[in-house]
Amino acid sequence: MLQRLLSPIVEVRREESLTAFLMFAYSFLAMTAYNAIKPLTRSKFISDLGADNLPYVLLAAGFLIGILMAGYAWLMARLPKRWALPIIQVGMAALLLLFWFLFQTGAMWVSVAFYLAGLILGVLLISQFWTLANIVYDPRQAKRLFGFIGGGAPLGGIAGSALAAYATKQIGAVNLILPSAALMILCAVLVAAIIGRERIDADPILAVKNEKGVSATEAFDLLRQSKHLQIIALVISFAAVGAAIIEQQLNMAAQAAKGAGATDSMTVFLAQVGLWTSTIGFVIQIWLTSKIHRYLGIGFALMILPVSLGSTALVMLANAALWAPGMARVLDQSLRYTVDKTTREILFLPLPADIKLKAKSFVDVTVDRGAKALGALLLLVLVKPWGLHLDWQRLSYASLSVMALWIFMSLRARKGYLTAFRQSIERRDLAPAEVRLSGADLSTIETLVQELSHPDPARVVYAIDVLESLDKRNMVTPLLLYHESAAVRGRALAALGAVRRDIATQWMPQIRRMLMDPDAGVRAAAIGALGSISQKDSAALARPMLADADPRVRSTAAVALAGSPTAADVDMAETALLEIANDSRDTASQARRDVAVAVRQIADPRFRRLLIPLLYDPSPDVADEA
Repeated sequence: MLQRLLSPIVEVRREESLTAFLMFAYSFLAMTAYNAIKPLTRSKFISDLGADNLPYVLLAAGFLIGILMAGYAWLMARLPKRWALPIIQVGMAALLLLFWFLFQTGAMWVSVAFYLAGLILGVLLISQFWTLANIVYDPRQAKRLFGFIGGGAPLGGIAGSALAAYATKQIGAVNLILPSAALMILCAVLVAAIIGRERIDADPILAVKNEKGVSATEAFDLLRQSKHLQIIALVISFAAVGAAIIEQQLNMAAQAAKGAGATDSMTVFLAQVGLWTSTIGFVIQIWLTSKIHRYLGIGFALMILPVSLGSTALVMLANAALWAPGMARVLDQSLRYTVDKTTREILFLPLPADIKLKAKSFVDVTVDRGAKALGALLLLVLVKPWGLHLDWQRLSYASLSVMALWIFMSLRARKGYLTAFRQSIERRDLAPAEVRLSGADLSTIETLVQELSHPDPARVVYAIDVLESLDKRNMVTPLLLYHESAAVRGRALAALGAVRRDIATQWMPQIRRMLMDPDAGVRAAAIGALGSISQKDSAALARPMLADADPRVRSTAAVALAGSPTAADVDMAETALLEIANDSRDTASQARRDVAVAVRQIADPRFRRLLIPLLYDPSPDVADEA
């Protein structure tokens, strides 16, 4: 019954359905628990210490979180095997309850500690879920199921924000900790059930793995070697600084509008902002992100977030209402983790594999943390009395400055991406599977289509490989069947045979013509393509071809029949090749050479005896091939 319920949404097998549902529920409840208390971590800090002191904590957070994560990994490694994850989740629930008791004391340091705990909790919950998912599922299952089980997270973001927005009025902001802790315990129960059901017997699940970073020297070498990587680092840095400014504006505006000490009122407001962010972000991710990349390209996608930053900055300068910074935050966060995040992944695509492995972790972790620290320092200078002492509205001038620099670097990033992508095609640095995982935008596809007309056959074949990995086989033109390179003709046939049937049917005459191709490999590819399009196996197509007058067609049909599980087909293949090999006419020398080529393609060793008389063939080409 569960499989029938899930089958319209996801391709799930009967034995997988219960675990998939439990994993979906786990991601949903974990994000509900986190988003229920996320507004409280900020509102309580602002009430007790003021919004202008938040940058101090952000400045220290990177260093403190690194230490705490190391301690967490040490603890996980020493907990009982298999059950480390549910145990630590019960411990996290207990920690939340401890904070609830500590808040009753009224000590201000509790608000600082709770804010840091909230930052860590957000990292841990996502990491724990995907670590478990990668242990439960193999790569083939992951392709089918990860989209579904991960879909619980954005829905949990919506549910948690809604819970915080509406429950605060009934039970108070601090008491949101109690349902959040209960949900964390329920997550631990689900994880224990999944581990028990799947009989997972792995090493302790380290939710936060040691980062395989690079040394400072290697990092500077990476940046020095790649201009494109320098631009990516700057784009990510401006994005981090812009986000820090908008968050600070929201926090200061909430304090100014709701009043110092109005924890409940600020929690409701911040939760409503989170609810809108999660809802709009979910809609953008599902319906808009892929369409923006596909139809508008990476250049447009890179501009969306900085233009939104500048536009909302102008709105805030013109309007002091609380909805203005709320709208700015919603737009920033909903776009940042959907369109912008995917776009940044695409920017890494053309980098050589050895640089990419090191560069991505360096930029995603080190550069991002450094930019956040720089943003915190900048905010202190901008908002503190000993600095410029700007209010939340006038902070928009800083946003406009960041926007101008960000747009300039985004334009350079687009140009650098296209240049680097063309260079990577020349070097064939990209593995098609990597392109498939990262996705590609309109500019990438246009570049690949242009490569199909390149005079170098290796580059044409490579472009077809990448287009096929992106499910863009329909971009492979049948004109390539007339290419002078046999490798290109064969690869084009393989791609054309896999396109949508209603499209491929139009190309059947051209594909049938390839059965007469002088190259045996191309003829074999033609049979495979015809079989895929007509939805028949190769043996069924090949049997009538054994009666063809052209020996090239007969040898190609024999190769197809030699791989048949039916003994009669294999015997017919051997007989056909033997007849061609025994043809003593001078005009049949090319056909006899094709027999040698065909035998090389056949796995069955009994066919090799056909080569013996060909070794003494009067034609040097036949003897050499044999």
